[in-house]
Amino acid sequence: MKPLTTLVATAALAATVFASSAAHAAEVTLTGYSVAKPVYAKIIPAFKKAYKAQSGDTVTFKESYQGSGAQTRAVLGGLEADVMMTNVQQYIDPLVDAGMVNKDWATRLPNNSVPATSVVVAIVRDGNPKNIKDWTDFTRPGIEIVALNPKTSGNARWSLLGGYAALDKPDDHSSAEAYIKGIVKNTKTLVNGGREATDAFARNHIGDLVLTFENEAKFAAKAGTKTDYVAPTNNIQVDFPVTVIDKNVDKHNSRAAAEAFVKFLFSPEAQEIYADAGYRPSDKAILAKHEGDYAKVDKIVTIDQLGGWAKFNKMLFDDGALYDQAQASK
Repeated sequence: MKPLTTLVATAALAATVFASSAAHAAEVTLTGYSVAKPVYAKIIPAFKKAYKAQSGDTVTFKESYQGSGAQTRAVLGGLEADVMMTNVQQYIDPLVDAGMVNKDWATRLPNNSVPATSVVVAIVRDGNPKNIKDWTDFTRPGIEIVALNPKTSGNARWSLLGGYAALDKPDDHSSAEAYIKGIVKNTKTLVNGGREATDAFARNHIGDLVLTFENEAKFAAKAGTKTDYVAPTNNIQVDFPVTVIDKNVDKHNSRAAAEAFVKFLFSPEAQEIYADAGYRPSDKAILAKHEGDYAKVDKIVTIDQLGGWAKFNKMLFDDGALYDQAQASK
């Protein structure tokens, strides 16, 4: 029989080993825009494997997906997320203003912290029976749209902004007003997030089209829905920025794992996963490799080239702006 002192020492050693093991286990909570789940369902396992191989540590994830605007309000309201994956930079700005995200967040990662982009497309019925091709077709009489709510969804804002940017005279107030009113008039169903919109269109057979991202249209096709999609030839670059939420990672002692995760999104492995999921990766070589997988567009403009989100929120999306006016007159 071992002496009592030996047993105590053995127990103490075991406790130390367990504590050390626990110290190397991290948990990261992610918040993402509503259609992000499929791509992160592949990225997260790849990251966990790479992180374990590199550091010897394990990491687990909690995930939440809904409209980007709703996610920002949730985090401000107390959802202690460590990482935010959004589809509009402006939804990170309130977290900066609240002291939750450092002001330099966009410069801490490559490509202004945007690992992948997309363009706006219309998912249409199989065979495109309404012959829908471009922005002007979305406002034609007799077209029914499954639309997203720009009050909750970044997807909706990109979709409306893309059509606005393609106008012959985009800075003409009357042209913008007419376009937004046309979209609102043709809206058959208004939903809060991109996946909800796809389900309403594909599963519930509502409407003639749904405006969304190209990656979501490709997801619908892979899921076996009998749909087509068309991309307007003059399009807009949709950005998907990511950031750690500094206040929360420091509180949770999860900064190392959270920062490793957002950096991993720019790795060749993650960039290939983005491409396979229908996104346009920020890595130019990988993007070129998959060029034939995407809809051909003649011109893609960026939000910065158009003047920035502050300009268009004031004109289109703020309370009382053109979108609210169009809803009120519907």
